[in-house]
Amino acid sequence: MKQPVHRMGKQAWWLLAISGVFSLSVGLSNTFVNVYLWKIDKSFASIGWYNLFVYTVLPLTFIAAGHLSRKYHSVWSMRIGIALHAGFYLLTLLGGVQVAKLPVLLGAVLGMAAGFYWFAFNTLSFGFTGSGERERFYGLNGVMGAVAGMVAPPVAGFLIGYEDRFGGVSGYHLIFSLSLALFVMAVWFSWRLKGERTQGNLHLFKAASALKIRPWRNILLGCSVYGLREGVFLFLIGLLVYIATGSELRLGEFVLLQSALSFASFFFVGRLCKPNNRMRVMAAGGLALACAATLFLLPLSAKVMIWYGSLAALALPLFLLPVQGLVFDGISKLDAQNQDYMEHVIIREIFQNAGRVAGIAVFLWLASNSMDTRRLTGFAMALGCVQLVSWVLMKLGKSDRFVQGMKRVSELIPGHLGTERLETAVRKRRVQP
Repeated sequence: MKQPVHRMGKQAWWLLAISGVFSLSVGLSNTFVNVYLWKIDKSFASIGWYNLFVYTVLPLTFIAAGHLSRKYHSVWSMRIGIALHAGFYLLTLLGGVQVAKLPVLLGAVLGMAAGFYWFAFNTLSFGFTGSGERERFYGLNGVMGAVAGMVAPPVAGFLIGYEDRFGGVSGYHLIFSLSLALFVMAVWFSWRLKGERTQGNLHLFKAASALKIRPWRNILLGCSVYGLREGVFLFLIGLLVYIATGSELRLGEFVLLQSALSFASFFFVGRLCKPNNRMRVMAAGGLALACAATLFLLPLSAKVMIWYGSLAALALPLFLLPVQGLVFDGISKLDAQNQDYMEHVIIREIFQNAGRVAGIAVFLWLASNSMDTRRLTGFAMALGCVQLVSWVLMKLGKSDRFVQGMKRVSELIPGHLGTERLETAVRKRRVQP
């Protein structure tokens, strides 16, 4: 049977435009922040503490952003998040090398910035899209992020590569200034968004009681397990490429290659992935990522890292897009009246960041015990396979029909829809169990 065509509204397109400018700005600088810290301290521990505080502060900021969005609306949270990102790069410009020696401070500021921005992006994307549209929305968002990755890091790498002509680390100051200007543009775009104010206070304990429902609990546990990989790999792969090549320009070229492959993958997976084949697509992505991780068994070199980065760029959208669809359709089923979706977004973020923090904590423990190449690659190999555990958890959660699980919602979560009304709402949304 032919799938119905779902068209996204104007607000969803404006959100994609903001995401594109944001990705361009982040692509210019975030790839090189970890390298910047490495050049100052030459320490894995410094980078580990920076990233640990990013993901520790981020979920706490989600809660603050939730309270703000309840009082006003999520668009304000997005503006604050973008402004804090601009403040982060302003801090690096004004503080220079001295601030780079304070990785905990930098991590906390970026964690707050990311918390406000990503809370708003998640809640607005949920509100601006419906079931059947989300794979397309996140596919297009991935494509735009990949395009930004193809443009920004090579340009930044080229500018930093000529830093000797500017003197010191002035090349970094230049790209941080460009990021600052792009964040200002993203704030201007945000005035096109029209968020709806949600009345009332946050009810996190009520949302947390939904963990008694196995499908939703398994989805969150799967996100937490995947977070083990994500928290470390977001900074480790690029850093290893820089250490292997000693060149920001080569790192920029590596990110360009990754982004080009990711662009193609997000484009095709966004068209391929549908609600009825998510688990199969996710399994293919998880297996492909695990196969790519076997490259860490080889001696560490720039060639090995390029091969791994290329394979991972192709495989990751196969895993991520179905997960995003599962999460937000799961929230739709838990909250058919869209009253408590912010709370469920926060709970998901707490679980995912718990995994990220745990992964980085293990990395810090290894770094404090004189990490050598063999231990580092063994750790990376293990992390490269954790998404298979995530798939198993989510698959087990899907083994019972979701709507049957939702029949227990009225007894488990005070204030939610009764069983009969919930089933009717789910059928109206045309969400497959």
